[in-house]
Amino acid sequence: MRQFLSWRYWAALGVLFALTALLWACQGGSSPTEVVLNASARRIDLIAQTSTIRSDGTWSVSGGTTQGDATAVLQDGRVLTLADGTLAESSCLFPDALNACVLLADTLGDGVVWFALVAAPAEGTTELELPAIENLLDGVTYAQLVNGWEVPLLDKVVRRCKEETPNLAAFVQKFADRHVTIVDLAQSQVSAVRCIGQ
Repeated sequence: MRQFLSWRYWAALGVLFALTALLWACQGGSSPTEVVLNASARRIDLIAQTSTIRSDGTWSVSGGTTQGDATAVLQDGRVLTLADGTLAESSCLFPDALNACVLLADTLGDGVVWFALVAAPAEGTTELELPAIENLLDGVTYAQLVNGWEVPLLDKVVRRCKEETPNLAAFVQKFADRHVTIVDLAQSQVSAVRCIGQ
């Protein structure tokens, strides 16, 4: 009973209460919508056409992750492991077909943190069309697309439109979602933007 009346006991409780209140206040710094927005942003540091995707068994992308293990063989000869459970999305219908897909990935060293497989452009072209640019980032070195992907930009991005704009920022503001973003697969960066219908 004496321990409940001790000033040390009440001081320890006060410190614990203050720390709990401080942690609670710190967590309130970012709203739930900010957390969701950050989770959907994907910084892409690898863009390459695949030769094929190989797997020993049944492999697929479902529910935002890979089901099973696979190996991505890139056209330049690099080989990447796509481990079971890797965060992913795919719109490429036949990933195991020859030269059918382009891999866009967020990597950490040799590991793939997240990736997307999209259908490769028609044979004879190295221009991959992606969704419109929403924001320009990092001193106009990256562009955030409307789907949350962040892709690297060449120093000079060509604007293919009948109406002229003074710079890329003005183009993005004026044409918003009325354009497509073009990645030059030979350089693995955005080389141009094009107004829809032109």
